[in-house]
Amino acid sequence: MRHQSVLRSVRSMAVLSTALVAAVLLGGCAKSTSNMAAPSLYSQLGGQQGITTVVHAFLINVSKDPRINGRFAHANIAKLQTALVNQIGQLSGGPQVYTGPDMYQAHKGMHITDAQWNAFMEDFSDTLKEEHVTPVAQQELIDLLAPMKSDIVGH
Repeated sequence: MRHQSVLRSVRSMAVLSTALVAAVLLGGCAKSTSNMAAPSLYSQLGGQQGITTVVHAFLINVSKDPRINGRFAHANIAKLQTALVNQIGQLSGGPQVYTGPDMYQAHKGMHITDAQWNAFMEDFSDTLKEEHVTPVAQQELIDLLAPMKSDIVGH
């Protein structure tokens, strides 16, 4: 009988020890996963391939938009696509490097209006939705592009 009592105590201690170890390990896991960094915007956009897909679809959308497609009538679309992919890649934390002119120089003398800027951004936002970019990533990217307005509009 005494032997059974000791055995029960040992089992109880083993169960308690196992529960304690599990709690410590799970607690550690919970802390480490909650402290893990969210994926970069570049990663959320699908890296080089995802950004290239979005830019290509965006340029198609712009070409169909009579509010602004005239602005791109004489543009070298292949060069523009490469520049946009590099610019968005760099802005979103990717390895790309945008080597084109700053936005003020690139748009100087074009007299872009607020309405044209808004159409451009609307087309871009619509493209992000069409390409199933998450709402969080959409907003983060739009927030990175929005400050460029002052260098693009009205010059």
